[in-house]
Amino acid sequence: MKTLPISVSLSSIVLALTISLFAHAQQPAAAAPQNLLPGIGPLLQSTGASNWTGLSILENIPGTSLYPITSPTTVLYIGFIAGTRVDIGNMVLYTTARETSTITAVTPVTLKGVSNPEIHLTHPRTCPNQPLSAGSPCIIRLDPIQLSLSTLNDYYLAVYFTKTDDDTHVARPRAVVGSLTGGEEVGDDTQLQVGASVPSLLGNGNSAPPSFLLVSVMNN
Repeated sequence: MKTLPISVSLSSIVLALTISLFAHAQQPAAAAPQNLLPGIGPLLQSTGASNWTGLSILENIPGTSLYPITSPTTVLYIGFIAGTRVDIGNMVLYTTARETSTITAVTPVTLKGVSNPEIHLTHPRTCPNQPLSAGSPCIIRLDPIQLSLSTLNDYYLAVYFTKTDDDTHVARPRAVVGSLTGGEEVGDDTQLQVGASVPSLLGNGNSAPPSFLLVSVMNN
C-alpha cells in the first residue's frame, strides 16, 4: 500500500476544513420568530369561569390584522395564569373568508403530536414559572401548523375542555388591546365541518369578549 507524503495529507485536511467552514458560513441563519399579528398584551387575573369542563373557547384571528409577513408555518401560543391540570378533548383551526362565518377549511391543532393533550400546569418542565399568576403565566407553544395565514381569510382556534380543576384561569388581557378576541360556550365546538358556520363569539349576550386562551400567533 502506497503511503502519501505527510505534506500532501496535511494539505488535504486543511483544504477540507476550509471548504467545510466556508459552506457552513454560507448557510442562512434561522429566522427569528415574528408575531403574525398583535397579541393580547399584559395579563390580568380572569374573573370568568374557573372550571372549563364541557366548555369550548373560540378565538378569532382576523385577517385584517395580519402583518405583511409570509410564512409557511403558523405557531399558536396559549396561556394559563392559574390551575393544576387541564384535559383538552380536541383542538382545531377553522378558516373562513374574511368577515364571514362559513367554514372553508378545518386544520387539526396539536400539542406534542396529539389533539387531546393533558397539560399539568404545576409541572416545572411544562410551566417553568411557578406559582402561576398574571405576572408569571404559563405560555404553551402548540405544534407548528403547515399553514400560511392570508389577509383574505379569518381564522378561529377552537379548544374543547373535557376536564379542568376548579381553579383554572386562562390568560386574560388587562385591557381590550391587540386584535385577538375570544369567547366561550357550553359544548364541543371543535367538531364543525366545512360549510358550517362558526358560533358567534358574543352569542352568550356579553358585550365584550369574556375570556381569552390564545395569547400570540407567530411564525415560529
